[in-house]
Amino acid sequence: MLALRRTSLREFLKSKFTCADLRTLPKKAKIIGHVALVRFQDKGIDSEVLGKAIAEFYPTVKTVLRLQGISGKLRQPVVELMYGDPNTETIYKEHGYKFMLDVSKLMLCLGNSYERLRTARSVRPGEVVVDMFAGIGQFSIPCAVISKPSKVYAIEINEEAYRYLKINITLNNVEGIAESMLGDCKVLAPTLGRIADRIIMGYFGGTIEALPAALSTVKPEGTTIHLHELVKRGTGKDELWKEISELCFSLGYASTLLDSRVVKSYSATKEHVVIEFKVKPTEDLSTGPSSAT
Repeated sequence: MLALRRTSLREFLKSKFTCADLRTLPKKAKIIGHVALVRFQDKGIDSEVLGKAIAEFYPTVKTVLRLQGISGKLRQPVVELMYGDPNTETIYKEHGYKFMLDVSKLMLCLGNSYERLRTARSVRPGEVVVDMFAGIGQFSIPCAVISKPSKVYAIEINEEAYRYLKINITLNNVEGIAESMLGDCKVLAPTLGRIADRIIMGYFGGTIEALPAALSTVKPEGTTIHLHELVKRGTGKDELWKEISELCFSLGYASTLLDSRVVKSYSATKEHVVIEFKVKPTEDLSTGPSSAT
């Protein structure tokens, strides 16, 4: 006998709020630990009553937040407590590792889950990884837990995210592998020297501005870089690769495209992509510093 299909959140809420316009109700929720994040149009429904109904639909949820937007270059969420426990610090588990964060202050994109796993699995035993935009450890922690790198340098500029980055390193028992660094990656990466086998640039909104700093950590024999960015749908991916390869060339590096793919849809006109490429100096680095440093 086939199991009955579970109703959707919107269908469930429609049964609760029969007079509401279906289009104004949340279609789904983003569940991070015990917290549910929802977006919806404000059309006169009592926020607390709606939040209580959402918590009823998701048995593990204790806190319901309304996500009203994302603010600033650090991409901080703007939220409103709708219902439940005001404690928004939670632990999210994913593929054998876990992240602690305060959902009201920091973002964790569930749509990047597979990319986090795929990136971690691409790391080879003994590699040195430089994570330029570490956040709470979204890429650093999976790499340290799943693979066998010799070192992961996790650089983060946001002090709140950095605090959780340090917590997550301990929480996942990778203190001997992952090293957190607080500050601007464009300043800190060049201090590491030419040690990187793999560089992760998991950010979007001007990521390429940090590429010269990333190149300063490239080994003479070459390094693999994963560069994330938002691009326009269609030709944006190819245009980004052209910009990357031209910048590398101008700084004295040969670049070879390994892969380019869409991580997820972002809006009607944009998509989140990652460009994976191999980069190698075109001249002997032992003769002097590269122009990227």
